[in-house]
Amino acid sequence: MSNRRAFNHMGKYRFETEDARQMAEWGFDFLKYDWRIDVNSTERMSTALKKSGRDIIFSLSNNAPFEKVADWARLSNMYRTGPDIKDSWTSLFLTAFSLDKWAPLSGSGHWADPDMMIVGKVSIGPVLHDTRLTPDEQYSHISIFSLLAAPMLIGCPIEQLDAFTLNLLTNDEVIAINQDPLGKAGRLVSDENGVQIWLKPLDDRAYAVGLFNTGDFGKTPQSYFQWGTETPKSFTLDLAKIGLTSRYKLRDVWRQKDLGAFSGTFKTNIRHHGVVMLKVVPIK
Repeated sequence: MSNRRAFNHMGKYRFETEDARQMAEWGFDFLKYDWRIDVNSTERMSTALKKSGRDIIFSLSNNAPFEKVADWARLSNMYRTGPDIKDSWTSLFLTAFSLDKWAPLSGSGHWADPDMMIVGKVSIGPVLHDTRLTPDEQYSHISIFSLLAAPMLIGCPIEQLDAFTLNLLTNDEVIAINQDPLGKAGRLVSDENGVQIWLKPLDDRAYAVGLFNTGDFGKTPQSYFQWGTETPKSFTLDLAKIGLTSRYKLRDVWRQKDLGAFSGTFKTNIRHHGVVMLKVVPIK
């Protein structure tokens, strides 16, 4: 465990050079820049950090607007794509499953940031509680963040991690997809019949594929409710339809299990608000 501590502090306005120098002297590694998010103030702080003599990650908070994403990518190392995330499927869906348009400008050194993860014990105020996401929604949460190559910031006290949450955060095959050296964010390639398909190219010429049973969330009134009787959805993945036209080895990365060789189609069941996450490797 790290002994580093986080500090929330109001900096002096227009004293970016002095603030950056002071943070470098204190040995800071990460600056989350909140409150005033505009291009001019961001550029001043970006320049000051680069001249501070220390390699400090520059993170933009406060919902940097998409219209200026080219500036956020140019000036910062990571930039928030929306409001604060909360531990509900509605918030997760709106925060993470809406980021396809951000993908072209997210990549090495300038990552689109959907906010901290909402697993384990979380809070919006002073009282911690267990996340309200179902187990399946938590698998979907970590999967979509990994496919997006999003910064994976643990938002819960790490000394209070339960076994399930620890398993979510330490699956090395899932983390490898998030941390893939190619740095490409996954794209939404299909959204039909209640299933979203996200496709992410990997550095080893393989692909990561997420099959999410979203239940057409937001498209019908009943999709906003969980009735407790939802059954897993039978789904057939048409590989050619998402641009995968060769023969492939498929591996379930959550279960860390090889599924065999496939061409054409692959059939599976996806739990409600759950995910099947695959690594798809071309067979030479």
